[in-house]
Amino acid sequence: MVKGIAIVVGALLALAAASVRAQVPHEYPSGTLAWTRADPDKPVELDAREAAEAAQAEIACNAGDLAGCAALGRAFRDGAGRPQNRPVAELLFRQACDGAEATGCFALGAQLRKLEDPDAQDEGLIMLQRSCTLGSAEACEAAAAIISAVNARADERRQLEGECRAGLTESCKRLLFEHIGEEGELTPEVRDVLDDGCRTGSAQSCQRLGEAAFIEGSGSPENRIAALTLFDRACERDSFYCFLPTQIRARPTLAENCERGVMADCIALGQLYSAEFSLLYSPAEAMMLLGKACEAGETEVCRDAASMALYQISPPAETRAEEWYATGCADGIEADCVVLGRRLTDETRPSAERTRGYALLAGVCEIGFGKVCDDLYQRAGTDPEAPLLIADNRFGPPTAPTDGAEEARRVAAALAEEAAAAQFDPCTRTAVTFRGVVYLDTICDPVERIVIGYRLRPGQAPWQALLWRPARMGELDVAPGKRVACGGSLIASGWILTAAHCIVDKNRKSTLERGHRIRLGVYNPQADEGVSYPILGAIAHPRYHEKSRAFDIALIRYDPRAGKKGAATNSIARIRIDPLPLDEREIKDGMPVYTYGWGLTSYRGQSSDHLRGARMQLEDPEVCTDRTEFRGRLLQDAVLCAGAPDKSQACDGDSGGPLITYGDGRNIPTVIGVVSAGEKCGSTGVPSRYTRVAKVRSWIDDVLAGRLSVPRL
Repeated sequence: MVKGIAIVVGALLALAAASVRAQVPHEYPSGTLAWTRADPDKPVELDAREAAEAAQAEIACNAGDLAGCAALGRAFRDGAGRPQNRPVAELLFRQACDGAEATGCFALGAQLRKLEDPDAQDEGLIMLQRSCTLGSAEACEAAAAIISAVNARADERRQLEGECRAGLTESCKRLLFEHIGEEGELTPEVRDVLDDGCRTGSAQSCQRLGEAAFIEGSGSPENRIAALTLFDRACERDSFYCFLPTQIRARPTLAENCERGVMADCIALGQLYSAEFSLLYSPAEAMMLLGKACEAGETEVCRDAASMALYQISPPAETRAEEWYATGCADGIEADCVVLGRRLTDETRPSAERTRGYALLAGVCEIGFGKVCDDLYQRAGTDPEAPLLIADNRFGPPTAPTDGAEEARRVAAALAEEAAAAQFDPCTRTAVTFRGVVYLDTICDPVERIVIGYRLRPGQAPWQALLWRPARMGELDVAPGKRVACGGSLIASGWILTAAHCIVDKNRKSTLERGHRIRLGVYNPQADEGVSYPILGAIAHPRYHEKSRAFDIALIRYDPRAGKKGAATNSIARIRIDPLPLDEREIKDGMPVYTYGWGLTSYRGQSSDHLRGARMQLEDPEVCTDRTEFRGRLLQDAVLCAGAPDKSQACDGDSGGPLITYGDGRNIPTVIGVVSAGEKCGSTGVPSRYTRVAKVRSWIDDVLAGRLSVPRL
């Protein structure tokens, strides 16, 4: 058996010698079931033992011992005492194999056989045979198994050919599938199979021969008799194949009627020409016919005409396509408005065209196209021309249990899962310098093993703003975990609602420096996320009192056209400010409200590295007034109090963030308060304070309208 294998592989070697080493080392896939990632949590004792063994193998290899090179290659391949790096392993195996070391040839052959590249697999078989001739019984068995499989496939093919010639249609179908392959070439061998199949009753074989005859023929489609005869034979055996010959024979009548102005026939003929996998496929003719119908008032085909025009890949054709999309859009076809809007909002378009495109998309969003709205929420952080939509009921409150204790357990479980996910990396990435060259390799666990490890962003607070400290303030460096200054709410393009104590000190002097930034579209502030904007100015409420935190509210103005984009941006939308006057907004004990932020997760704890939320309940207004002592006409109704049975509430770093209600019937998020002050982050159980937005609504409107000047930084 070994001698026979040697003959076969010898022939392979002669054919492949010129190409098998076109790329050394090969490229390796990062994730596949064929490769096993080294255990990242290997016991310390085992890791130390493998490192010592790898060091001995490296010494031996450097001294010229090829068995040591093969052993060192296995250490790199398996991540046993060395970084797991398959390119370096391949180079060491090659060195050993080139020196006639059987174990090196076997390891190299086995490694190359795992690749999807056919040339690499052929070389792998050659290396296994070389190992076999050098005395490796294991390599002989592996090579024999491969050759046996090849021979078995050849025997099966000969059997199928005989059965096909004998009239077994299924065998003809299997042969056809095997011979045609991905390219679909009609080689003489394939023609023989098709002839046998068509003769014995295979409709598919007749159809395939007919297609070849049609392509090889000339003249009008309906005059290609040889092809039509084969199509008719396919149709007789399976009605599925009757559509094409019917189309071909109907073409002259459709064309004649279209010339006379029958738009229905123009459309029917245009659709025949627009079918991409049809033998009649002709984008230019389809564009002409469907465009004619579109301009004649048949707006339902405008989109199809435009699609065909875009196949021309030329500025005039693109212009015609957009005119046809505009025709359909003007007639109320929302899908045409979406396509046109997305084309016009391409970043290469002039500002006026992008503005027009965004107006179209915003109009479609308003009538309920959720995906378009989601796209606009995303683009708000990446294109200054994009409209800043108000957050609607897509951003309703997170589903939460009504039981406070159950809520606390849910939050604790979510935090634990999030912490575990943050520490889990499904991939091993290595960069190994080997003989003066750096070789990179990434090997990951298969997807089936890691899906559970990821946690998706809920996307519940696209209005959430982050006041971000500079990396250096004065003479001091600011650690990354300390750069979260305050939260805020995006209420209009260029404007953030926050707390006064976030921007001024007790003497009402600004605490903001030029390095402070506003960040939007952020979930993890420590990551390169969202869009960062320079701050133009800030203004605190004129009646802000630092000691009592009365009127603890402020506005920050940022430059929406000077954003610096991060690697990833989450949705961005503005939040509705409480539209109701003080006496119309119901505030009663136990009403559910929410707040979000990146502040400390516990008193004297650490800042959160992900946006978190708390579900709370409003406190009775009279009880809140008794505690805050905010009495009298000036301070009445200036503050809200809220807490939760599990003591969830705002903490340091959450200041300035929103207090939100979703209780206005349509679940639209509405900011009714701003995080102001609390009692040791809820550790005492005393509810936190929130400056009431409705109390200062006229001041907010005056600032946004420019009736009050904003001090610049």
